[in-house]
Amino acid sequence: MTTFEQPAALVRLDELPVHVCAVVRSIATDDEDTQRLKTLGVCTGRRVEIVRTGDPLILKIFGSRLGLAASLASRVHVEICQPGHCALRENEGA
Repeated sequence: MTTFEQPAALVRLDELPVHVCAVVRSIATDDEDTQRLKTLGVCTGRRVEIVRTGDPLILKIFGSRLGLAASLASRVHVEICQPGHCALRENEGA
């Protein structure tokens, strides 16, 4: 029997639950805001985690915490990591 994994649904970064690891899959904003996010390290393929919700929300990325306006976070779409398959969690024990 062959099984296929369902593609994970995307959620907005500002809707991601606290302490849930996710991977950035798309950014829907203008070039200036996209560049601002890239400068902060928020880009496609990057693993992130919400530390605190609100405005600004606090985002964990590269082991650092970053404040991000909720309006900007709402334009970032992420895929929640599957349990046991999160590099962000694996690296915390090191």
